[in-house]
Amino acid sequence: MDKKESKPPKSSSIPPKRRIYSEILKENYTFAITLIDREISEKGKDPELLYNFAVCCSRTGNHNKCVSVLEELLLEFPRFYERDNVFRMEIYSLIEIGKYKEALEKTEERLKLAVDDIMLLSLKASAQEKSGEVGAAIETHMRILRLQPEHKNSLNSLGYLLLNDRSPNNEELKIAIDSLRKALQLSPENPAYLDSFGVLLAKLGKTEEARKAFLKALQGASSNDTILEHLKNLSQSSEQGA
Repeated sequence: MDKKESKPPKSSSIPPKRRIYSEILKENYTFAITLIDREISEKGKDPELLYNFAVCCSRTGNHNKCVSVLEELLLEFPRFYERDNVFRMEIYSLIEIGKYKEALEKTEERLKLAVDDIMLLSLKASAQEKSGEVGAAIETHMRILRLQPEHKNSLNSLGYLLLNDRSPNNEELKIAIDSLRKALQLSPENPAYLDSFGVLLAKLGKTEEARKAFLKALQGASSNDTILEHLKNLSQSSEQGA
Protein backbone atom coordinates (compact mmCIF):
# COMPACT_ATOMS: atom_id res chain seq x y z
CA MET A 1 0.00 0.00 0.00
CA ASP A 2 1.46 3.36 -1.02
CA LYS A 3 2.17 5.82 1.71
CA LYS A 4 0.42 9.12 1.39
CA GLU A 5 2.72 12.09 1.14
CA SER A 6 2.46 14.40 4.10
CA LYS A 7 1.36 17.87 3.13
CA PRO A 8 2.33 21.06 4.92
CA PRO A 9 -0.44 22.41 7.10
CA LYS A 10 -2.69 25.00 5.55
CA SER A 11 -2.38 28.49 6.91
CA SER A 12 -5.86 28.17 8.40
CA SER A 13 -4.70 25.22 10.54
CA ILE A 14 -1.82 27.18 12.07
CA PRO A 15 -2.74 28.74 15.44
CA PRO A 16 -3.22 32.49 14.96
CA LYS A 17 -0.60 33.53 17.53
CA ARG A 18 2.01 31.22 16.04
CA ARG A 19 1.34 32.67 12.61
CA ILE A 20 1.63 36.21 13.95
CA TYR A 21 4.94 35.47 15.67
CA SER A 22 6.18 33.82 12.49
CA GLU A 23 5.42 36.94 10.44
CA ILE A 24 7.17 39.12 13.03
CA LEU A 25 10.26 36.91 12.91
CA LYS A 26 10.22 37.29 9.12
CA GLU A 27 9.99 41.07 9.65
CA ASN A 28 6.63 41.22 7.88
CA TYR A 29 5.46 43.80 10.41
CA THR A 30 2.67 45.38 8.35
CA PHE A 31 1.07 42.00 7.67
CA ALA A 32 1.52 41.03 11.33
CA ILE A 33 -0.36 44.18 12.35
CA THR A 34 -3.26 43.12 10.09
CA LEU A 35 -3.32 39.65 11.65
CA ILE A 36 -3.15 41.02 15.21
CA ASP A 37 -5.92 43.52 14.52
CA ARG A 38 -8.11 40.72 13.13
CA GLU A 39 -7.40 38.44 16.11
CA ILE A 40 -8.21 41.16 18.65
CA SER A 41 -11.42 42.04 16.79
CA GLU A 42 -12.54 38.40 16.87
CA LYS A 43 -11.40 37.33 20.33
CA GLY A 44 -10.89 40.48 22.37
CA LYS A 45 -7.86 42.16 23.89
CA ASP A 46 -4.85 40.03 24.76
CA PRO A 47 -1.69 41.45 26.46
CA GLU A 48 0.74 39.52 24.27
CA LEU A 49 -1.04 40.60 21.12
CA LEU A 50 -1.12 44.25 22.22
CA TYR A 51 2.58 44.07 23.08
CA ASN A 52 3.48 42.63 19.69
CA PHE A 53 1.16 45.15 18.02
CA ALA A 54 3.26 47.89 19.65
CA VAL A 55 6.49 46.18 18.56
CA CYS A 56 5.27 46.15 14.94
CA CYS A 57 4.22 49.80 15.14
CA SER A 58 7.66 50.72 16.44
CA ARG A 59 9.44 48.73 13.74
CA THR A 60 7.35 50.40 11.02
CA GLY A 61 8.02 53.88 12.41
CA ASN A 62 4.52 54.52 13.72
CA HIS A 63 5.71 55.63 17.15
CA ASN A 64 2.60 57.63 18.05
CA LYS A 65 0.49 54.48 17.64
CA CYS A 66 3.10 52.46 19.52
CA VAL A 67 2.81 54.78 22.54
CA SER A 68 -1.02 54.67 22.53
CA VAL A 69 -1.06 50.85 22.30
CA LEU A 70 1.44 50.52 25.16
CA GLU A 71 -0.57 52.90 27.34
CA GLU A 72 -3.66 50.84 26.62
CA LEU A 73 -1.76 47.66 27.50
CA LEU A 74 -0.57 49.05 30.85
CA LEU A 75 -4.09 50.25 31.66
CA GLU A 76 -5.83 46.99 30.75
CA PHE A 77 -3.14 44.56 31.98
CA PRO A 78 -1.07 46.29 34.71
CA ARG A 79 0.58 42.99 35.76
CA PHE A 80 1.80 42.07 32.26
CA TYR A 81 5.04 40.10 32.61
CA GLU A 82 6.91 42.20 30.03
CA ARG A 83 6.14 45.39 31.94
CA ASP A 84 9.77 46.61 32.03
CA ASN A 85 10.13 46.23 28.27
CA VAL A 86 6.82 48.02 27.78
CA PHE A 87 8.20 51.09 29.56
CA ARG A 88 11.49 50.94 27.65
CA MET A 89 9.69 50.73 24.31
CA GLU A 90 7.36 53.56 25.27
CA ILE A 91 10.29 55.79 26.26
CA TYR A 92 12.09 54.99 23.01
CA SER A 93 9.00 55.90 20.97
CA LEU A 94 8.50 59.12 22.94
CA ILE A 95 12.06 60.09 22.02
CA GLU A 96 11.42 59.25 18.38
CA ILE A 97 8.40 61.58 18.23
CA GLY A 98 10.26 64.39 19.97
CA LYS A 99 8.55 64.21 23.37
CA TYR A 100 11.85 64.42 25.25
CA LYS A 101 10.51 65.91 28.48
CA GLU A 102 7.91 63.16 28.84
CA ALA A 103 10.52 60.53 27.96
CA LEU A 104 12.88 61.86 30.64
CA GLU A 105 10.12 61.95 33.24
CA LYS A 106 9.18 58.32 32.58
CA THR A 107 12.84 57.31 32.56
CA GLU A 108 13.43 58.91 35.97
CA GLU A 109 10.37 57.13 37.36
CA ARG A 110 11.68 53.75 36.19
CA LEU A 111 15.23 54.46 37.40
CA LYS A 112 13.87 54.85 40.92
CA LEU A 113 13.01 51.14 40.73
CA ALA A 114 16.10 50.06 38.75
CA VAL A 115 18.86 52.54 39.55
CA ASP A 116 21.57 51.01 37.36
CA ASP A 117 19.48 49.78 34.43
CA ILE A 118 21.85 50.30 31.49
CA MET A 119 19.09 50.41 28.87
CA LEU A 120 17.13 53.04 30.79
CA LEU A 121 20.27 55.10 31.30
CA SER A 122 21.02 54.87 27.56
CA LEU A 123 17.51 56.10 26.76
CA LYS A 124 17.96 58.91 29.26
CA ALA A 125 21.23 59.97 27.60
CA SER A 126 19.56 59.90 24.18
CA ALA A 127 16.67 62.09 25.34
CA GLN A 128 19.07 64.50 27.02
CA GLU A 129 21.22 64.80 23.90
CA LYS A 130 18.28 65.31 21.55
CA SER A 131 16.72 67.92 23.84
CA GLY A 132 19.96 69.91 23.82
CA GLU A 133 21.14 68.91 27.30
CA VAL A 134 24.57 67.84 26.03
CA GLY A 135 26.36 68.27 29.36
CA ALA A 136 23.78 66.10 31.12
CA ALA A 137 24.03 63.48 28.34
CA ILE A 138 27.83 63.39 28.78
CA GLU A 139 27.41 62.82 32.53
CA THR A 140 24.90 60.00 31.91
CA HIS A 141 27.25 58.24 29.45
CA MET A 142 30.09 58.54 32.00
CA ARG A 143 27.80 56.96 34.59
CA ILE A 144 27.04 54.09 32.20
CA LEU A 145 30.75 53.54 31.58
CA ARG A 146 31.46 53.41 35.31
CA LEU A 147 28.93 50.57 35.45
CA GLN A 148 29.99 48.91 32.19
CA PRO A 149 33.39 50.14 30.92
CA GLU A 150 33.07 48.45 27.53
CA HIS A 151 29.59 49.71 26.66
CA LYS A 152 30.24 50.53 23.00
CA ASN A 153 27.41 52.97 22.43
CA SER A 154 28.35 55.09 25.42
CA LEU A 155 32.06 55.00 24.50
CA ASN A 156 31.19 56.35 21.06
CA SER A 157 28.55 58.81 22.24
CA LEU A 158 30.75 60.19 25.01
CA GLY A 159 33.67 60.78 22.64
CA TYR A 160 31.45 62.33 19.98
CA LEU A 161 29.59 64.64 22.37
CA LEU A 162 32.84 65.88 23.91
CA LEU A 163 34.05 66.91 20.44
CA ASN A 164 31.08 67.90 18.30
CA ASP A 165 30.43 71.66 18.17
CA ARG A 166 32.62 72.10 21.25
CA SER A 167 36.17 73.19 22.10
CA PRO A 168 37.19 70.46 24.55
CA ASN A 169 39.89 71.11 27.13
CA ASN A 170 42.91 68.81 27.31
CA GLU A 171 41.27 66.43 29.79
CA GLU A 172 38.08 66.16 27.71
CA LEU A 173 40.12 65.62 24.55
CA LYS A 174 42.02 62.77 26.21
CA ILE A 175 38.77 61.16 27.36
CA ALA A 176 37.33 61.51 23.84
CA ILE A 177 40.43 59.96 22.23
CA ASP A 178 40.49 57.03 24.66
CA SER A 179 36.73 56.42 24.34
CA LEU A 180 36.60 56.49 20.54
CA ARG A 181 39.69 54.33 20.15
CA LYS A 182 38.21 51.76 22.52
CA ALA A 183 34.86 51.79 20.70
CA LEU A 184 36.61 51.15 17.38
CA GLN A 185 38.72 48.37 18.87
CA LEU A 186 35.53 46.67 20.01
CA SER A 187 33.70 47.23 16.68
CA PRO A 188 36.16 48.33 13.95
CA GLU A 189 33.67 48.30 11.05
CA ASN A 190 30.85 50.20 12.75
CA PRO A 191 29.93 53.21 10.55
CA ALA A 192 28.87 55.38 13.50
CA TYR A 193 32.12 54.73 15.35
CA LEU A 194 34.18 55.41 12.23
CA ASP A 195 32.28 58.66 11.74
CA SER A 196 32.99 59.76 15.32
CA PHE A 197 36.65 58.85 14.89
CA GLY A 198 36.69 60.97 11.73
CA VAL A 199 35.34 63.91 13.75
CA LEU A 200 38.17 63.36 16.23
CA LEU A 201 40.83 63.23 13.50
CA ALA A 202 39.42 66.41 11.94
CA LYS A 203 39.53 68.11 15.34
CA LEU A 204 43.20 67.07 15.62
CA GLY A 205 43.92 68.57 12.19
CA LYS A 206 44.51 65.19 10.52
CA THR A 207 42.42 65.97 7.45
CA GLU A 208 43.39 63.09 5.17
CA GLU A 209 43.02 60.50 7.92
CA ALA A 210 39.62 62.00 8.81
CA ARG A 211 38.55 61.78 5.17
CA LYS A 212 39.54 58.10 5.03
CA ALA A 213 37.54 57.42 8.21
CA PHE A 214 34.43 59.13 6.78
CA LEU A 215 34.74 57.30 3.46
CA LYS A 216 35.12 53.97 5.23
CA ALA A 217 32.06 54.80 7.34
CA LEU A 218 30.09 55.48 4.16
CA GLN A 219 30.92 51.99 2.88
CA GLY A 220 28.66 50.63 5.61
CA ALA A 221 26.11 53.46 5.60
CA SER A 222 26.19 55.03 2.15
CA SER A 223 23.16 57.29 2.61
CA ASN A 224 23.77 58.45 6.18
CA ASP A 225 23.16 62.21 6.23
CA THR A 226 25.35 62.84 9.28
CA ILE A 227 28.43 61.18 7.77
CA LEU A 228 27.87 62.94 4.45
CA GLU A 229 27.58 66.28 6.25
CA HIS A 230 30.81 65.66 8.15
CA LEU A 231 32.62 64.79 4.92
CA LYS A 232 31.22 67.91 3.24
CA ASN A 233 32.32 70.12 6.15
CA LEU A 234 35.78 68.60 6.06
CA SER A 235 36.11 69.31 2.33
CA GLN A 236 34.97 72.91 2.81
CA SER A 237 37.42 73.42 5.66
CA SER A 238 40.23 72.03 3.54
CA GLU A 239 39.36 74.41 0.68
CA GLN A 240 39.22 77.42 3.00
CA GLY A 241 42.54 76.49 4.54
CA ALA A 242 44.23 75.98 1.18
